[in-house]
Amino acid sequence: MTSLSSQERTVIQTLLELNYSVRAIARFINRSPATVSVEIHQVTSYKAEIAHALALKKRHLRGRHDTLTPAIAVF
Repeated sequence: MTSLSSQERTVIQTLLELNYSVRAIARFINRSPATVSVEIHQVTSYKAEIAHALALKKRHLRGRHDTLTPAIAVF
């Protein structure tokens, strides 16, 4: 499963505000309804900026980093 982009999260927020269903949102962004459902339920009162910040924090906790550290470069 690939993570959602900031733009996809913004689309989810907009379509939720327009009362689209989870399945309709999933079709619109070409993602699985399960992916959209999990994303929506991770943040109470879904806000794209908060959801994206939370996802980046979780990615960092899993050990995925955006930069190459000197220790990894030596390896």
